[in-house]
Amino acid sequence: MNDTKTTRTAPAVPFPLPVKKAGKPDLVKNIDGTTFDIYVHFSQTSKETFTDKVVRLIRNEPDDVTE
Repeated sequence: MNDTKTTRTAPAVPFPLPVKKAGKPDLVKNIDGTTFDIYVHFSQTSKETFTDKVVRLIRNEPDDVTE
């Protein structure tokens, strides 16, 4: 039998990142009484076009998507 005591500490709780205040949302959607403000961001340094990204997402989508 081992008489050593083990001390466990709780994992660190992540703090939320600060949110930058943006202007007017790009899209406002209301679903079941909850309003979602949607902001769109595109990287200025990306080498992939919007169309390239959409095509890549469609190609990588699993065939057996279930809801």
